[in-house]
Amino acid sequence: MAIKVFQPGEEPAKKEAKTSEHATSETSHHAPHHAHHEPSLSSAEKLSMLLVAIVALVILFNQLQILQVNALMTTGTGPVVSGAIASKGSGGAKLAASDDVVNSVIKELIPTGTPEEYGAELGVSFDDPVAGLATLAKLDRAIPTTSLTPEQKERYIAVTSHISCEFCCSAPAVTDANGRDLCGCSHSAAFRGLTKYLVTQHPDTWTNDQIYWDLTRWKSMFYPKNMVEKGVALVNNGLELTAASLNDNQLLQKLQAGNTDVGGSLDSLPNMVGGC
Repeated sequence: MAIKVFQPGEEPAKKEAKTSEHATSETSHHAPHHAHHEPSLSSAEKLSMLLVAIVALVILFNQLQILQVNALMTTGTGPVVSGAIASKGSGGAKLAASDDVVNSVIKELIPTGTPEEYGAELGVSFDDPVAGLATLAKLDRAIPTTSLTPEQKERYIAVTSHISCEFCCSAPAVTDANGRDLCGCSHSAAFRGLTKYLVTQHPDTWTNDQIYWDLTRWKSMFYPKNMVEKGVALVNNGLELTAASLNDNQLLQKLQAGNTDVGGSLDSLPNMVGGC
């Protein structure tokens, strides 16, 4: 039988190979064990990731709102408007009581044509109050109250805290003294939306009184019978047709001694325009 003669250094090489093979086996055996015990995210890290995600969503939402406002300003969402421009004003007309007082009040309170400046921008017309209501109401969400500067918010509150949708809702005004919404109907949203639009887009060309009067004109379009009734009561008591007096929720009770049925009939006027 042949005897195998080992060359010098051959045996140590085998041992070295075995040692290497053993180490590889050990590494392979323990690898899953180490992977299984990898540290998980801490509560603080999870919270940080959640906050980052929330901030990203808020930024995205604000960008979408800005795009929506820009779309309204450039294209409008209401009807294509044309014809006469309904010039802005601040109210305060004092009409003489007459046999035709109802029609006189209607001419003063119920405008026609396109509102000055913002009418063409937004595509709204007094001739189509239902479409106008829908467009103006969208502005309320498109321009968040939180996006207003302190000066803009002060003006916004000064106007919207003094007008209400009193003929369909019980809220005393569409916002409170802090600017929080008090009513969720479409009429109140339209009042808030238009105010936000004018104080942000036309701060130098529209005063608070002019904004207040235009809201009152839209209110007269939304509730023609009720607002004309108020106007007739004011005229018959020798008072001016101001935004403040027309938006006094207790006006008729205060003027109950006046004759509000003089000079024509209110029966032909609708109670409300647009859904609540």
